Amino acid sequence: MSKAPWEAGFAALCLGQFLSHQTALTFSVLIPVLTSEWQLSGGQAGIILGAFQVGTLGAYLAVGFLLDRVRSKPIMTVAAALVGVSDLLFAGIAGNFASGFALRLLVGIVFGGLYLPALKHIAETIPLVRRGTATGLYLAVVVAAYALPLFYVGALAPRIGWRQTMAGVGLLELLGAGLLAWKVPSVPLPAGAGRSGISRYLGDVLRNPPARRIILAYTGHNWELFGMWGWLAPFMVESLRTRGSPPTQALAFGGLLAAGAVGLGGSVGALAGGRLSDRLGRAQAAAFMLAISLVCSAGFGWLFRAPLWLLIAVALLYGIVSLGDSPSYAASLMEAVPPRSLGGAFSLQMLTGWAATAAAPVAFGLTLDAMQSAAAAPDARWGAAFGILALGPLLGLLALGRRGGRPAAPAPDARVG
Repeated sequence: MSKAPWEAGFAALCLGQFLSHQTALTFSVLIPVLTSEWQLSGGQAGIILGAFQVGTLGAYLAVGFLLDRVRSKPIMTVAAALVGVSDLLFAGIAGNFASGFALRLLVGIVFGGLYLPALKHIAETIPLVRRGTATGLYLAVVVAAYALPLFYVGALAPRIGWRQTMAGVGLLELLGAGLLAWKVPSVPLPAGAGRSGISRYLGDVLRNPPARRIILAYTGHNWELFGMWGWLAPFMVESLRTRGSPPTQALAFGGLLAAGAVGLGGSVGALAGGRLSDRLGRAQAAAFMLAISLVCSAGFGWLFRAPLWLLIAVALLYGIVSLGDSPSYAASLMEAVPPRSLGGAFSLQMLTGWAATAAAPVAFGLTLDAMQSAAAAPDARWGAAFGILALGPLLGLLALGRRGGRPAAPAPDARVG
């Protein structure tokens, strides 16, 4: 990006959000440790993963509508501080399924105050012609924040203990809150903000066909993405154990492989997807990524015993394409909905989109349990579990198939920034 007045604030936004998002997949990489320590079944582990998503969903619904009335900076700053405190609590007192469920639900609730304020800030400060690229760059940073703990939590937990590791995660998030408060500029609310009314959202969002289709495609995208993100590390660890790796080595190396697929793959996918959405059109870029990710979901679990090089290569491709469509949805919604209702539009998007993120990990875990009860081979168990995630990109393709190439021209006030 060329030098522009908004760049410094955007850089601070990305770095602060990177630090504040560290917790997202920490429980995922701890599943092999806590399954033994807490005596968890696959379904219970999936329920704890889903609890985080449910908490985040509830917060998204409230925060999105709040953003149409309150500036984005104080919301994301307070949320980042609360995420850090909540992870410190998890490190200190979580000890079984019930406490793990409750505390991850709490972390998910406060975590929900991070993402939407950042998207609103981008919509208010980034020029329209750069918005897809900027959204992709922000998502790449967030994905890196999701992925990095898969490596360092997996490497540190067996050596210094998972409680000490999670306490370090909480401290990083408190540092992110300080950076957001210090360096991210505060943006005034747009004209017309603060005047509520359900009719406004009915007209701007619910009776807006492009917005409805974007929301539906985003829902399918999230079903696949968070099911894969939540279970990729356990899949890698179990695959390595089957190949003869000692448990500690399998946990560390499996976390590294998952971090590479989610972080490196997702970051590349977000950057490429954002750029493609600016150049090719939002719907075309998203459909291209969805088609490839559908094939990956249908086949990835069957590679459980495949040569390691092939497993790693497909996992990296899976990480790229499963996130590559995400910038298109965010940028499309920014353009299809007027700024006065954008926060509420994000909330409505999250109502269905993040419900899918809560359901997919649970469905995945229950499928594993059911296939194990049926005495299926490991590759069949994982193949069936990843296969149900293919329903997400299929839904997205069906939704986008009814759209034109580029979104309809937004209302004049949608072009501010």
